Parts: sequence; structure tokens; C-alpha cells
Amino acid sequence: MDSLQAIISDIRVFLYSGLQNLPLSIAGTFLLIGLFTANYAMLFFLVGLLVSVPFVNFFLDQLLLLILPDSIRSKSSDVCRIVVPFLTDSSESYHIISQWTAMVSFFFGYMIHNSVKLLTKDPEPATTIELTDKDLKEINQKASYRKTQAIVSMISIVIVTSITLIMRYRTGCENIIGFLIGTVGYGTAGYFWYVLLSIIGEDRLSDLFGVANRLLPPSAIVNRPVACLPVPASQLPKK
Repeated sequence: MDSLQAIISDIRVFLYSGLQNLPLSIAGTFLLIGLFTANYAMLFFLVGLLVSVPFVNFFLDQLLLLILPDSIRSKSSDVCRIVVPFLTDSSESYHIISQWTAMVSFFFGYMIHNSVKLLTKDPEPATTIELTDKDLKEINQKASYRKTQAIVSMISIVIVTSITLIMRYRTGCENIIGFLIGTVGYGTAGYFWYVLLSIIGEDRLSDLFGVANRLLPPSAIVNRPVACLPVPASQLPKK
């Protein structure tokens, strides 16, 4: 019995240690995959996660400490920090929204909107070519498969998000008000970061699932002969 209790205790410590380092684990994984596979969507996402979010949260948290009552403050203990600073002085620091909550909420907000965008994206209409019934059926099947993947991903992300945030809140690192402000605010920031990156390249610089890079126009699946014909210089478009 003692051995079983020790194993359960070790698993609990392992889970909480992994939870504490979750933002850095996500960033490190995305950085390696993004660099080795030239995945620009992951690299641009990391700009927001590792640069924008910590920078904004530092100044926003200092502002909130000045304008909000002391009852909302939480002590910045080593358990609540992403990186333990090993400070030598005995001065205490406080926060309203921790860096952990800001970065993880930003990540989950980005991923949820990513899956919703793939779910609501309709196939590109074929306006310049005539597609056969077989081609249309193939396009609809692939679109249905993509939407099914998006639904499964969205449900999985929501479940993981709920479990992760509940476990974090139970550590007592944030007051309930500060925790709600952080999760909603930075989750919304993740949404807008996705919208900003999706302006260019039809979601190819924002889609972390890699689906947008594989979407082809209907003309790409038409199996018809292609011929190159000479065109007079007078009919070429002018620069």
C-alpha cells in the first residue's frame, strides 16, 4: 500500500511539474518543429507567445497592481513562476495575472480559433472551370473530412484547456478575478493574433494544423490535358 501511495504521489508531482513548465514546453516543441520543417505558422505564433505576451503582461500586470485592490493580488511564489529565479533577498513580489496564465491562455485561444476557422472554411468555388460530378463529389468528401478533423480537434482542445486551467487554479497562484481576467483577456489576444496572421496568405501563416497549406483550388484536381500555345507579344500583359 505504501508503495502504491508513493507511486500516486510521484505521478501527481510529475503532473504538476509538467504543468508548471507547460508554456516553455510548448514553445520549445514549436521552435524545434518550426525550424527543422520551415513551418512559418509556428514561428510567427512563437513571436506572439514568447515576445508579445510576456512584454504586454509585464506592463499590464504592473498597471493592474496600481489600480486594483490588494485583495486581488497573489504572491509570486516559486511554484507560480515559469522559471524559478532563485532570488537571494527576502523581498516579496505580487501579481494579478501570472506569465503562465497569460501564455497558456494565449495558446489555447489561438488553437481554438484555428480549429473554428478550419471548421467554417468553405471550399473555394469553381468559377472559371467546369467540374464533373465526380470532381464535385471528391471536393465535398475532402471538405467533409477536413471539417470532421476540425470538430475532433476543437473538442479535444476544449477538454484539455478546461483540465489544464482547473489544475492551475487549484494551485492558488491567482485570485479568481485575476484568473478570469487573464484567461479571457489573453485568450481573446490569441484570437486576434490569429486574425492578424491570417490576413496574408489565406491562413498559411497562421494555421498550426498545417491544413491551409494543403488546400488546393478546384482546378488542381481536374484531370484534363494542358497545352502551351504561343502568344503574340502584343497580347502579353503590360508591366
